[in-house]
Amino acid sequence: MKEELPQDTPSLATWWYLARAYHSLLHELTRFFEEHGVTGPQFGVLRCVDEAGPEGLPLSHLSERLMISCGHITGVVDRLEQNGFLRRERSRSDRRVVRARLTARGREIHRRLVPAYREKIAALLAALNLDEQRELARLCEQLHFALEADRRPQQEPIGPSERTQVHIHGGAV
Repeated sequence: MKEELPQDTPSLATWWYLARAYHSLLHELTRFFEEHGVTGPQFGVLRCVDEAGPEGLPLSHLSERLMISCGHITGVVDRLEQNGFLRRERSRSDRRVVRARLTARGREIHRRLVPAYREKIAALLAALNLDEQRELARLCEQLHFALEADRRPQQEPIGPSERTQVHIHGGAV
């Protein structure tokens, strides 16, 4: 059943459907990750640490990149370490810095999941043709940068010159 929203409030309709689309995607991706034995945040950590290469990534950078609190990152990293997917190492130059590095098992599960993840995202977004997907991504990016600029008035606004890959639920799109 389609919900009727007042036509004179496009901002409300935009928020309404954006939130519902996000929750629908989140539900499907949560199920996908559960079927593969990880959570979305765990997959995001595996992805970020894999992209960092052999030197690994400081835990504080993981928190920033995944937009997850440091406390939550610690729990996610704890579970990945317990499962043998990564290890923590203190920096030799600055003992306050703790880096996460993938184990061979962590690299293997990440590399095995990436193609299936990309297929899942493509299937979930198949209701939109490629031009519509690009336009939606462009509009979401525009909104994101505008909101970030409003949130950080004392800093230089972020924008297209600082673009990174778009990440949904921890994975690159």
